[in-house]
Amino acid sequence: MLLFLQKIFLWIHHNPKIGGFFKSLDRIIAGINKSVAVFGLAFGIVIVALNVSVRYIAGFYPDIGSLTWAEEVARYCFLWSAFFGSAYGFRKGVHISVTTLIEKFPPYLAKTCVIFSHLLSCVFLFFMFYASLMVCVLNYEIGYMSEALHNVPLWVFLLCLPIAFLGATYRSSEKVYEVSWMEAHKVVKNAEKEMIHDSVIKD
Repeated sequence: MLLFLQKIFLWIHHNPKIGGFFKSLDRIIAGINKSVAVFGLAFGIVIVALNVSVRYIAGFYPDIGSLTWAEEVARYCFLWSAFFGSAYGFRKGVHISVTTLIEKFPPYLAKTCVIFSHLLSCVFLFFMFYASLMVCVLNYEIGYMSEALHNVPLWVFLLCLPIAFLGATYRSSEKVYEVSWMEAHKVVKNAEKEMIHDSVIKD
């Protein structure tokens, strides 16, 4: 049975069509994460700047008032930007990691530790995906609405949580797959090179 499963796994690994599919999926997920992170941050900054300007003008013309919706919308823009940016960070390898300890380990033990750390990340991120999805479902069932935008359900803004955590889970599981196929003596060096490369090279 194990030999049969191994053959299937090897066939999937070496199949160019399946490899092409996952490369396309990788680009799509990376594009979504990056775009939401960038535009969310940009829109948040624009809205905050606009609201500050309106409040300043309102000091001279009180009838103008202020943008009552701006603070909440800007907050959610920054929230979406932060979570999708964090998910993108798993692909780029920019999250904090310390390789000093595993550098002292024998290659196979170091590889095992790296895989185990990625597996732990997968479990945690998937749990957060499930928990945040339940938060969205709960808000949907209760019918909570946005404080400032009264016609918009709150769960719409909170959708960033399960989507971002699901993307991060996929990225972390992708790392498990990559390290599993890597030669043991290359694992630590590859992790260090990846961090340096992806922190410098912009795509």
